[in-house]
Amino acid sequence: MIDPSDAPPPSMSHRPMSSVLARVEQQLRDLWAAPQPGQASTRVCTMNLVVVTSSKDVAAHYSPIIDDVTRAIPSRAIAVTMTPTANDASLDGEALAISSEDGLASSERVNLRATGSACARVGSAVEALVVPELPTTLVWLGRVHVDDPIFREIASDAQRVVLDTDYTSLASLLSLAKWARERQNKIAVADLAWTRVAVWQEMCARFFDDPAMRPLASHVESLRIVQMSEPNVRLGAEGSLMLGWFATRLGWQAERLGGALRFLRADKRPVSVELAAMPRAEGVAPLAIASVTLKMKHESIAATGTVTRDFGGDVADVLHYSLDVNLPSAGKQTVRLGANKSARVLERTLHRPAHDETLSEAVAFAERLDDDNVICA
Repeated sequence: MIDPSDAPPPSMSHRPMSSVLARVEQQLRDLWAAPQPGQASTRVCTMNLVVVTSSKDVAAHYSPIIDDVTRAIPSRAIAVTMTPTANDASLDGEALAISSEDGLASSERVNLRATGSACARVGSAVEALVVPELPTTLVWLGRVHVDDPIFREIASDAQRVVLDTDYTSLASLLSLAKWARERQNKIAVADLAWTRVAVWQEMCARFFDDPAMRPLASHVESLRIVQMSEPNVRLGAEGSLMLGWFATRLGWQAERLGGALRFLRADKRPVSVELAAMPRAEGVAPLAIASVTLKMKHESIAATGTVTRDFGGDVADVLHYSLDVNLPSAGKQTVRLGANKSARVLERTLHRPAHDETLSEAVAFAERLDDDNVICA
């Protein structure tokens, strides 16, 4: 007969959740009781940052991004990787210290890995590990299904939910926005794709910096948006959000006539909206914007404004601005896009106001177009 005391201890992955959490919490205490060489003894934490993915590859890619953001915004980061389709049920985790940019303080990253039916316990594990009384932001890196109990459990305790619709879908953002609006305790919604198009918005807004150009904002004749995709593909998240931003900022309305979708200015005159496609450059997110062209005319002034992404370099991370008009404001400019710096994009998103009314309006406009077959030719 085998003495149970002689049996090897169960692996961490097969221990009860309480054992895993106790071990992680002990690691957190040990981090601050005896800092390692090069680790600051001062602990700083301003928020909980929960990042959830169901892909090991995405989790590995995002770990240094989470660390970079945590160095800039001291947080307790909880990185969750779920594999619900796995045959075995396991939960594992560990805690690491993350030093700040200046090395004077430290925060922490907790890794949680769940497989199989153990994924159903992720929400309880996250709830036990977040720092009480501090705001929580959930970054959900995948498709959102608002009826998913794991998503609902974690999101319901968060003040803000952040998506990246460049790698999920606009439908995820629309369903999340609708779910968040219907909740009694409102949850703010953010989108990394919206942060990435902020530079495009700023460049396009500059078309109207000159007071002589401002009347032309009400007299746009055409808008052309080119995205990087195969032809005859639906307009992606970035293009949809830009179209919604133009429409809501310039007072356009969308209506259907004979089954066709058309856009009208505030004076009820039509705006020609052309959606086009070009081959995607290497290293660029799917369905990302390649160029935006705005043509407008009022009285004796006609202008064409263009913002184009440069694909001649190695990183495709430069925008070229051009305003062709018979005014002193005509000219060209080159700016860094920054779309390839994921940590910077997430950090900028976290620094933005929790409730972004402009995003809400753009999403609401895109929501009205969701039933239409908005295709890039």
